[in-house]
Amino acid sequence: MIRAAVVGLGRWGQTLVDSLGEGSDAIRFTRAVTRTPSKVADYAAAKGMALGADYDAALCDPEIDAVVLATPHTVHCSQIVAAAAAGKHVFCEKPLTLTGADADASIEAVDKAGVTLAIGHNRRFAPNFLALRAILADGRLGEILHLEGNFSADLTRAAETWRADAAESPVGGMTSLGIHVVDAFIALAGRMTSVRASSKRIALPFGVDDATSVLIDFESGCTGYLGTVAATAHLYQVRVFGTEGWAQIHALDRLEADFRDGTREDRRWDGYDYPGYRTIRECLEAFAAAASGGAPFPIPPDEIGHAVGALEAIVRSAETGDAQPV
Repeated sequence: MIRAAVVGLGRWGQTLVDSLGEGSDAIRFTRAVTRTPSKVADYAAAKGMALGADYDAALCDPEIDAVVLATPHTVHCSQIVAAAAAGKHVFCEKPLTLTGADADASIEAVDKAGVTLAIGHNRRFAPNFLALRAILADGRLGEILHLEGNFSADLTRAAETWRADAAESPVGGMTSLGIHVVDAFIALAGRMTSVRASSKRIALPFGVDDATSVLIDFESGCTGYLGTVAATAHLYQVRVFGTEGWAQIHALDRLEADFRDGTREDRRWDGYDYPGYRTIRECLEAFAAAASGGAPFPIPPDEIGHAVGALEAIVRSAETGDAQPV
């Protein structure tokens, strides 16, 4: 059993805790750290978590095995390095960091300390994503030619949160939403070589972009397109085109495929409604298993770091208007 401290107890921090439901045999939240404890005192008490504002105190607690970071992106690196130095395993919400240099420093710190690093890409655990990977693995799509993806949502509700700070959300929804599609593309098609991005603010009432699009080239030779809109209704989809057909996933529970031989697939899974508590729980439990000496976390550090490199290149491209290497 991994005893964890959740750091950051806003909406998503509480979602992480709530995903465990009545409890897990793999991981348990026993402590919480947040900037303003008075705002969440009742919640922490109801969950049986000790509550405070001192991150260092949590790192010094011998009853804590791991930290789960649901904090602003700009502090991830320093928090990861400090946790690794204290011998704590680290689960970090995406993106790991905002720069490749910080990602490298974070990964180096946990590697040196011999602790586990995991990332909150819960959509890797969704049944439709696993089914899509299986279709690619068995070759039914033939050679992969192109990928398309979109993750959009309404971030106007974030006006009073740190996500409304352009320093925390460069290229708008790409940072907290589109990064999921970046990760999916890496898992499905491998490393990226270059990106060309356009990003602007059209409707959001604060200074963060709400319409971002990216063209991508991959090492394998295939291409990709990624879009995110941060001022609309919720949408998540990923589509892969191959020489023998195409397959696409929607949300966490739908998959469609159409093959050149005339066959089709249309599958649905129950119990995976947004925000996907089952996938979040499975992601946390995979982290706990790895931290306990079991199977490695299924998203390796090189893929976590490459996603950060892609995000950094997207930010550069949006600023310069030119294609940027990843």
